[in-house]
Amino acid sequence: MVGLSPSNHIMSAPGKKGKRDPTKTWARAARLYLRPTEWPVAPILITAFVLVFSTPVANDPPIPAMVLGKKAQEYVDQLRMELSIGSDVGVVVVPYLPLVFSVEPIDKAKTKFRLSIELRFLMMLNDDELRAALAHELGHVWLYTHMPYLQTERMANDIGLHVVHRVAFEKVYKKLWSYEQTTGVPFDQLLGPASPD
Repeated sequence: MVGLSPSNHIMSAPGKKGKRDPTKTWARAARLYLRPTEWPVAPILITAFVLVFSTPVANDPPIPAMVLGKKAQEYVDQLRMELSIGSDVGVVVVPYLPLVFSVEPIDKAKTKFRLSIELRFLMMLNDDELRAALAHELGHVWLYTHMPYLQTERMANDIGLHVVHRVAFEKVYKKLWSYEQTTGVPFDQLLGPASPD
């Protein structure tokens, strides 16, 4: 969710020595770990190792990401109709997302949006919780297109509450706070006062 609470690269400073020749490094490793009688086999082992580990891995997302992404897209399409949102919203499931759920326009006219979801958190949600999280993000889409300068969590939830029950919102927030290991805030601040049932 927007406001709900890339990989780090460690770079070393260049040393005084030039670049290492990888073939010499492999040869040195072979001499260290293989007996002299096994040295002739080393080039074959090294070649096999390089071929196995240099083969590109498929760029296709894992099966759970595809299945859950498809389900999330179906819910988004249903909720868009219920909320009268004309903009296209495409769901993308990613391995890591700092905000866990987020939505952003992908064109200047704000007719197309990308709704990103972190896979690990997505796998923790039941259908009602997923619908609540998506309704919240679609609340942000509605605000982008109607009141772009008034983006708040509370307003996005107010819009989402038209199509999803408050209990589902409370459950998804509790899971999110547990997932992020944060304390969260009172529900009244996010969802307004609870109505007596």
